[in-house]
Amino acid sequence: MDEIRLTSWDQVRQAFRSKHLRQAGYTEGAVVMAGTLLDLHGVEHRQRRRVENRLFRRQTFADWEHRVLGATIDATMQPFVERGSGDLVQIGYRAAMNLTAQIAGVDIDPADEGRTDRLYEIVKTFSEGATLMHSTRDKDVVRAEVAAVIQEFDHDFYAPSLRRRKDAPGESHDVLSTLLANQDRLPLDPPIVFREICFYLQAGAHSTANAIVHTVDELLGWAMAGDIETGAIDLPAVQRCMHESLRLHPASPVAYRTPLENVVLADGTELPAGSRVVLDLTAANTDPDVFGDNAADFDPERTLPEGVAPWGMSFGGGMHACVGAELDGGLDPAAGVHADHLYGTVAIVAHAFLSAGGRRDPAHAPQLDPNSTRAHFSSYPVVFYDDQQNQGSVNG
Repeated sequence: MDEIRLTSWDQVRQAFRSKHLRQAGYTEGAVVMAGTLLDLHGVEHRQRRRVENRLFRRQTFADWEHRVLGATIDATMQPFVERGSGDLVQIGYRAAMNLTAQIAGVDIDPADEGRTDRLYEIVKTFSEGATLMHSTRDKDVVRAEVAAVIQEFDHDFYAPSLRRRKDAPGESHDVLSTLLANQDRLPLDPPIVFREICFYLQAGAHSTANAIVHTVDELLGWAMAGDIETGAIDLPAVQRCMHESLRLHPASPVAYRTPLENVVLADGTELPAGSRVVLDLTAANTDPDVFGDNAADFDPERTLPEGVAPWGMSFGGGMHACVGAELDGGLDPAAGVHADHLYGTVAIVAHAFLSAGGRRDPAHAPQLDPNSTRAHFSSYPVVFYDDQQNQGSVNG
C-alpha cells in the first residue's frame, strides 16, 4: 500500500477536514476500538456523535471542573503528599482516570486506593491495546492481556455500573447513561456499548495523564522555574504552559487516514483512493511557517497567527476532533479570561501538584516508556516539599 506523509500545517488541517478520508489508525487495536466513535465514519459517526454531544457541552464541562475535579484531585493526591513522594505518572493516571470514569459511567470512589489502582492497571492495558500499532512488544501477547482484563473489567466494574443505571435511569449523567437513554434513537448492540465505555475510559485517562506529566516536565525546565520555586506561578500561566506542552507533545503524534476516493489537496498533493495517509501532527505543530523559527522550542509566550489554537492540532480536527478538548484543555485564554473561564483538567492538576510542593525526585530520573514508539513517560519520580526552604532546585 502506498504511504503518503503530510507534514505541513495546511496539509494536515485539510486532511482532518476532508470527508473523503476515513479513520485508519485503530485496525490493530480492534479488541478495544472496533465500532467505537473514533473508529466510525459517515452516517454512523454523525448519529453517534450527535447523541453523545448532548453530554459534552460547555455547561457540563464547567460543572465537572468546578464541582467534581477539585474533590477528585484532593482524594487522588493526598496520599502521595502525606508520604512525601510518588510517581507523577501514577498520580496523573489516577486523577485523570477517576474523572474519566465518572464521565464514561464507571462507578468508583477516588479515595479507594486499592480499587483505583486496579482500574488504573486495567486502563493502562486498554491503552496499550488501543495503540497496538505503536507497541514494541509481541502484539499477540498484548491482545491476550487485553482480552483477560476485559473480562475482569466487565465483571468487577462495568456490569455493576450498568445495573445501577438500568435500575435508576436518569440519575447519572455520563456516556453510559446517555447511550442507554437513547437506545430508541441509536440502538447499539451490548458489545458496542461496552467497547464505547472502554474507549472513553482509556482515551480520556491515557491522553490526560500523559499531558499532565509532559506539562509539569516542561514547566519545571522552563524559565518560570524561579517563579515555581517561590510559589508565584498562577493558574492562567500554567494553562498557557499546558497549551504549549500539548502542542509539542500531542497524545497521538500521528494520525492515519485512508482516502475513500482520490483526493487532491490545495498544494497539489495527490492522495489516491486506498492509500495510507499519515498526518504528522508533531511536524504540523512545529511548522515554522505558522509557529515561527523557534517552533520546536517550548515558549508559552509565543505570538500565534489568527485562527491558530495554542495547542496546535493536538486535539485533532474535523469530524474526529476530540469531544473532550475543553474538558482537558479549557478555553483559549486569547479570547479573555473571565469568571466562568475553563482552565481544563490538565492545567488544574498540574497547578495543584506544584502548589502542593511537588517537584522532580533529584535521586531518580524520569524514564520514557520502552514498550512504545510514542514519547510517553513510564516513570516520573517526584517528591513533595512541605516548605520553600527545603525545595532546592526545581530541576532536581
